[in-house]
Amino acid sequence: MSVEAIVNDVKTRADVVVTRGQEALEAGVKTLKTANGIVVEGVQELVQTNVSAGKELSTLVQASVSKAKTDGLKAVASNPVAYLPEGKSTVLGAYNDSLKIVSKTGDELAKTLKSGVETISAKIQGQAPVVAKAKKTATKTVAKAKKATKKVAAA
Repeated sequence: MSVEAIVNDVKTRADVVVTRGQEALEAGVKTLKTANGIVVEGVQELVQTNVSAGKELSTLVQASVSKAKTDGLKAVASNPVAYLPEGKSTVLGAYNDSLKIVSKTGDELAKTLKSGVETISAKIQGQAPVVAKAKKTATKTVAKAKKATKKVAAA
């Protein structure tokens, strides 16, 4: 085998490795963009939930303070429990909603990352990845995140 044949063989193999590596890198970037969209959407939803709960608690506290001012110090001292804000349901509701949001976001993120790893692995091995469903899901998620971002920016 001549040196020229060896050099050509190495070039050919190197080109394949470079091409596969580039495809894997592009798939990784797409996966990370999709994952970022999922995280941003989840965080925005979480913030909106907790901000609305905070506003409601603030309103309840203001009402409680107004009631205490109106009734006077003696009435508050004799029955302080009556002047506590009724925010238990608000706090529990925000907590439960937060758990649902975090769980949903985590599930979507896990699916996206798993799909991304499978795609990258397939590209490295030179196989055609099965990404039609993942791409559709990613596109929907990114569209939702853009809508949520516009909604938050407008508010």
